[in-house]
Amino acid sequence: MPFAARHRRDPVPSIEPLPGLLVRREDDAEFMASMQGRTPEEMTRRFAAGHRAYVAWHDGTPAAWGWVATRSAEIGELGSSFGIPSGERYLWNFVTLAAHRGLGIYPRLLDAIVRHESRDTSDASPAERFWIAYAPENHASGAGIRKAGFVSIAELSFDVAGRAALKGLVPGGGRIASRVLGLPEAHDDLAQCWRCVRAGRGAMSCAPGSCRCDYQVPKSGCAA
Repeated sequence: MPFAARHRRDPVPSIEPLPGLLVRREDDAEFMASMQGRTPEEMTRRFAAGHRAYVAWHDGTPAAWGWVATRSAEIGELGSSFGIPSGERYLWNFVTLAAHRGLGIYPRLLDAIVRHESRDTSDASPAERFWIAYAPENHASGAGIRKAGFVSIAELSFDVAGRAALKGLVPGGGRIASRVLGLPEAHDDLAQCWRCVRAGRGAMSCAPGSCRCDYQVPKSGCAA
């Protein structure tokens, strides 16, 4: 699972404006609950825990949303929770509704969030760097994240003992990501098929080039 970052002073990505697109921060728990099929109480707890919601509107209709963690976050796929260091933000729970996919809303939503949070002076620690993780088999998500100016700096997976760990994809990437996530930096190879290991098949790694664990293909499996 790649772990990508973008600093607020990184070069601004070249993304053409999408006519009719408006991104704004949303503080209404009932509205977010209706969007996500959850209860207002759940959304209220999220807000109270320091999570911020952003909604992308297209031609006056809610089209996508995402959340920004400012205090703590969790990567459910890895069963890992961590505190957010000062000056950092973790972006999570992004969804583009089916009727609005294919328009490039996702990278524009990410870019708008980075710009807004970088200018926000309401916190004692303004946002300097933004992080996001995505499943490697979700190619559309990865493309949108890269288009928004994020660069994958570390890989999240499991070591040979089945423990969540990090490995740098760029010089120093593992060390930087380890400081944010609170996970150890691995110096040996990680499991290539993070979904198989997550499912309880400890110390299992797909043969190179044989991984077929794609969540979009329900009956696919992993070659041992």
